[in-house]
Amino acid sequence: MVVKFEDGKELRSFTFKQEDQWVCCSEEVRAMERRVLLETLAGQISQDVIQFSSKLAIIKSNPDRKTLLELAYGSKLLAKILISYNAIRSPIAKWMGFSKENYVGHCAFRGLVSYSEGQPYGPRVNYIYDRGVHSGYVPVSLRKVYWFICFNSSSPGPK
Repeated sequence: MVVKFEDGKELRSFTFKQEDQWVCCSEEVRAMERRVLLETLAGQISQDVIQFSSKLAIIKSNPDRKTLLELAYGSKLLAKILISYNAIRSPIAKWMGFSKENYVGHCAFRGLVSYSEGQPYGPRVNYIYDRGVHSGYVPVSLRKVYWFICFNSSSPGPK
């Protein structure tokens, strides 16, 4: 990871392994497109046990450590694993006890850029800090880079 000032001057550079206090449990950062993650996970299990784009009506824990899911169209499933992308507004977030969303004083823009000749940044995560603003870019493949800019704002602004 490289942390930089707004003028591009490097503040700090490190690997997560260098920072890890627990040598046995070193972590690393990997970024990938959601589509690639879903396809990879789906490719490892039988297709008849996957339910894509299903609207969840009810979620409950069972004593056997499985989760009962009732879908909006009436189907019921017992699940060992549940992957959701709806974040804070989802029934799953509510079931897990996450608090309602709350504006915390900053806004963000983010995106994914594709380089037909290959992305020029290498495999490092880059963060850039300035007063009231931080941004960064994270390579997700040899040709794609995720980017973001986050800034202080007194109100969330238009949706």
